[in-house]
Amino acid sequence: MQIATAVLLAILAQTPDNIEGVYERVSITNVTTGELAEAANRQGLLIIAHGHYSMMTMNPERRKLESGQKLEDLTEAKQIAFLQEWLDINAHSGRCEIDDGTLVWHRDISEDPKEVGTTSRLNYEIRAGGAQLVIHFTLPNGNRYEWVWRRLG
Repeated sequence: MQIATAVLLAILAQTPDNIEGVYERVSITNVTTGELAEAANRQGLLIIAHGHYSMMTMNPERRKLESGQKLEDLTEAKQIAFLQEWLDINAHSGRCEIDDGTLVWHRDISEDPKEVGTTSRLNYEIRAGGAQLVIHFTLPNGNRYEWVWRRLG
């Protein structure tokens, strides 16, 4: 029994990186231009577990309504400005697969209705001794990005 356990542990040690976990957003860089693609203070959370993922990033400085204030109390121009700030989120979740250095996201839910039902294949790597998950992707315009997430806990 001890030999079988040792063999199983050796096999598991050789399997692809286990990227399941909880991550906070560090940065996203357009490696084509070298520029940060979002504000440095943008916040985000990525959870990968049990064949699913959930990801959201947002501007933490979005305006808030004052206590007791309602959106309909604002002028139309202020309502539009307020809602435009609140739309500055990136959020989607769904099923995911981890396939030999590729993270496959099936967007079952998204803040953008056009993304629901789409799939993304994203290359990834583990850095800093397992403390960082770095996701690589290319947009249709050819710009390549490096999205860095720090493992929590």
